[in-house]
Amino acid sequence: MILRLLNIQFARLKRQKILHLFFVVMTAMILFNALQCSKDNGMEYYAGANFPTMCMQSYIDIVGTLFLSFISAVLICGEMASGMFRQPLLNGVSKKQLLIAKTISIFTVALICFLFVALASIATGYFLWGGSVLEQAQTYLLQMLLLIFPQTTMVLFFTLLSLYMANISSMMCASLIILLVNNLFSQFFGSYILFIDFMYYLYAFCGYNGIELTGKTIAIGIAVNIITGMILVSGIRRRANNMIM
Repeated sequence: MILRLLNIQFARLKRQKILHLFFVVMTAMILFNALQCSKDNGMEYYAGANFPTMCMQSYIDIVGTLFLSFISAVLICGEMASGMFRQPLLNGVSKKQLLIAKTISIFTVALICFLFVALASIATGYFLWGGSVLEQAQTYLLQMLLLIFPQTTMVLFFTLLSLYMANISSMMCASLIILLVNNLFSQFFGSYILFIDFMYYLYAFCGYNGIELTGKTIAIGIAVNIITGMILVSGIRRRANNMIM
């Protein structure tokens, strides 16, 4: 039944061409980044070996995160606004099963987008700068692996947030405000929030603004994201149960 529901969710996204739009936008951003790194404008540091890291920083900064928020809004807020979650479902599908399928769909989309940016940035860097793009492969592959943790937590956060939003527009406004405020705190108050804010590690794990990736940062970041993820799962379950009652 879950597989059937997943097929329905992906068919809906496919009809709306949402993923296609993301691929076009991110391809344009990667090419723009490559163009900037090829000029004598102070961006030469990111040319070659550091180019994949730069692209991942561009992805997690605003565009990629807001895109996941939009996917969550479309799949959850849209149907909440239409009353789908408060109406009896047909063919023996429970509301809890529907929510699980939607959450898995968001996870899958997040993984696809993440892998697309990673592979496209490496391929573009290799095309422009040859084998030099592989010199720091161990570093940026570790960064990409670590980013899976806050990206996963972010999906759970958006799932929970979307269950409380009345419609897609309110979800997007709330997400944008949260991201902008968190970006500000991550840049200027990182030492104060690293033990409580999982979003901080979206930036810390990819060296954003020169944040040093140390063993301590990795250990704390993984722990914070696991604990936050467990709290978010509990919140999603509680909200789902309240909606079902």
